[in-house]
Amino acid sequence: MLAFLFIFSMAYAEEELPPLPKGPMILTSATPAMQSPEYWIKRIPGAEKPIKTMDQMKHFNEEIKHMVPENIDVLKLDKTRPGKAVIDQLQLEYDTLKNRKLFDENDKVVPQSFFEEKVKPLMQIDQVPSKIKVKWGVATQATSVRAVPTMVKMIEGKGDVEFDQLQYTLIKLWTPVAIYHKSSDEKWFYIQAPYIRGWVKAKDIVIFEGRDELKTRLKSGSFLVVTGESVRVFRDATLKDVFQRPSMGTVIPMATSKSSEGAYPVWIPYRKESGAVGLTKCYISRKSDVTKGFPVYSQANVIRQAFKLLGARYGWGGQYNGRDCSGFTHDVFLSMGVDLPRDSKQQAMVGTQLGYFEPFRDDAQRKATLRASRPGITLLKMPHHEMIYLGTVNDQFYVIHSTWAERTGDDPVADEKNRINQVVVSDLELNGRSYIGSLFDRILSINEVD
Repeated sequence: MLAFLFIFSMAYAEEELPPLPKGPMILTSATPAMQSPEYWIKRIPGAEKPIKTMDQMKHFNEEIKHMVPENIDVLKLDKTRPGKAVIDQLQLEYDTLKNRKLFDENDKVVPQSFFEEKVKPLMQIDQVPSKIKVKWGVATQATSVRAVPTMVKMIEGKGDVEFDQLQYTLIKLWTPVAIYHKSSDEKWFYIQAPYIRGWVKAKDIVIFEGRDELKTRLKSGSFLVVTGESVRVFRDATLKDVFQRPSMGTVIPMATSKSSEGAYPVWIPYRKESGAVGLTKCYISRKSDVTKGFPVYSQANVIRQAFKLLGARYGWGGQYNGRDCSGFTHDVFLSMGVDLPRDSKQQAMVGTQLGYFEPFRDDAQRKATLRASRPGITLLKMPHHEMIYLGTVNDQFYVIHSTWAERTGDDPVADEKNRINQVVVSDLELNGRSYIGSLFDRILSINEVD
């Protein structure tokens, strides 16, 4: 077992992934001109028109919380929680993983003894009290949410090296969390975040005195929104000492500043020795891709945000500083002030439902629905995939999406593919000559985020 763990930890620390394809890649019938957001914006009548006012956006976000039960408002959770609910969830997650056939990066089966001897003692499920006194905190930086308290990587099968089945997602700097439980070594917290529940490293979470103190901090004052792929936060006003690089959609409270010159002062949380929250003043250049408050929510601005990520790395669950399909759509809409859920199934429930479809059927209905859809704010849902609709050119439908590979063969066993591993523009005929069928054939639902 010790040898097994040593191999696991070394493989994770020194992981070498296949080289990334050079991007941005131009796929199917897409052209170089289509790699610009303005190409698509100028084709949309009234593209700059606001879709919602700030007050309407607040109401819309409340609607999303009611439509999607998994999208939890952490600041409205009760201060105590029945222990049984947490125990049942922990046990379910543990049993599900332990009973799956998972592999390490050398294609060797992960033994059940690893879960029984290493994972379960860390989870200390039997130590969850009957009544949990919830603690409240925020993330001090982007951090992984895991199925169980370990960074050991596990994959489903040969070649799936980038798809860690223990990785749920990445939560951003300043994401509020409710803390329900901790690991036996106190290095992990079991938390509820706005759209996900799981294990995070305790060192990346700071604890407030209570829910009300956290709410006051998050709701008061002005803030900056990261509207670029990421921005640099500096420790010093001279902008020489880089502290961290929060990603698109991160909301950062501003520190008081009456000056309209110099860098933006912002508050960044840090963890005191006790685990309690501390705040330090940091700085962001005024030349950075950030806005005070959210940008105007319009078709044009959503498309501009999406194209800022063109060529950005694909990353399952936010790993490798990348975005998977729903991570891409989440960040784009989050940067516009839309509290879009993280999971693609949940995202497909938001806004106005335009149509549901059977795979490889309903072609005429799909086409009619797409032609009536508003580019930029329309999401197309497939099995395990999510895309943003861009519009029609020469009777071809185009999308921008973060995708890992294009299937090219008709043999499901060989599963021939070309790695894409980035955000791309493509038409819906992508994968059309493979055994799985085109993107168009497999669209399950279409919804406008309005």
